Amino acid sequence: MKLGRGSALVVAPAAGYASTSAACPVTPFRMEHGASVLAGSITWYDRSIHATGFVKAVSSGKTAVFQGESPNCLSGVETRTASGGETRNFVVDLPCDFPGGITVVHVELWDTQGTPLHRAICLRNGCAVRD
Repeated sequence: MKLGRGSALVVAPAAGYASTSAACPVTPFRMEHGASVLAGSITWYDRSIHATGFVKAVSSGKTAVFQGESPNCLSGVETRTASGGETRNFVVDLPCDFPGGITVVHVELWDTQGTPLHRAICLRNGCAVRD
């Protein structure tokens, strides 16, 4: 498609997602365990969150764990695992079909034996790491 002078290409947002960045705060997060890293960002929508990023496992596997909550709902737990020596990109969507959506996202870095290594509590205005 070729746009001429004065033309505009309009792309509608996906269902459930707001259409302006002002309506969609973005919260970055980052955790390190040795040389392993869990990093990314959470985009906050009215009835869901959308997290993207990567988990990098250097010597042994690492798992990224996500769960959202609000006074009205508790999401399921989503995990993404990278084997030792691997970096894995991820996309996580957590729904909450109530006005205001998810208000807190728990982001955790675990080893593949199920031991939590780092924990963060993320709100629209930032994340606090709780080891």
